[in-house]
Amino acid sequence: MTIESNAAPSWWGSFNVNTEQSMQWRIGPLSLIVRRLSGEWQFAYERNDDFEENTTRWDINSTDQLPEHLNDSSRYVLNDSSGCLNITPLLADRPIISRPLTPFNLTAGEEVNLYVSSPLWINLAVGSDRKKALTEIAIQRPSDTWFGPSTREGELCYASTTHCRLNVDELRQLPHRAITPVIIRNKADTTLAVERLNVPAPLLALYASATGKLWTPKITLIRNKDGDMAELKISNEPPEEIEQPTLVSDARNKTSNGVLFRAFNTVFR
Repeated sequence: MTIESNAAPSWWGSFNVNTEQSMQWRIGPLSLIVRRLSGEWQFAYERNDDFEENTTRWDINSTDQLPEHLNDSSRYVLNDSSGCLNITPLLADRPIISRPLTPFNLTAGEEVNLYVSSPLWINLAVGSDRKKALTEIAIQRPSDTWFGPSTREGELCYASTTHCRLNVDELRQLPHRAITPVIIRNKADTTLAVERLNVPAPLLALYASATGKLWTPKITLIRNKDGDMAELKISNEPPEEIEQPTLVSDARNKTSNGVLFRAFNTVFR
């Protein structure tokens, strides 16, 4: 059985895997093999370090390749007679630090719209009724970075491999990444130099458009005084840029609108 990207609406959702069957998902740089045995599920994956960022292809196939042929493999023993595998895309479990292609200055009283591309994880769960989550895998594991003025103040984040853009058409919509619309409002009396941007990925839900593109709600960062801190507001609605949106996954963590957090520029070296 082959499920091609031009025949299936998306690479996520619920899939039936027969006993003794192995299936392979190829999503951007990730190759994932899933095998179901009697009372056991096996998962294995590998990532292509030479992956070309601009490819938009994904596919799902039956395969003869066994999970143990890959380095990163795991086994889960459980009673599951449904054969139902649930694959759910999620945003990162840490904030994403993105850079504009060229740093810019936002003068006092001005605002700007940006678009940020974030890497995705996949959650693997089994069961048709009471889904049991087994593991999570990063489709493309970003590098770690520390965001804060010192080693004692700040947080561990991920560094984005793509640049945030002023025009969404300049940002490739890839199957293994999600786009976040960001508004920065500089209400302070001083100019804000935007060199780095902290996107709170764990606080964002994930939506799919009718064509399968993945987006998050719009976030607004309001800088009320001098410094790198900003007031965070997360929209309760899907982004305006997509038609017929469908909620794919909830945010990992919840927060109240209006919370202050370090949003700009501070990376300790």
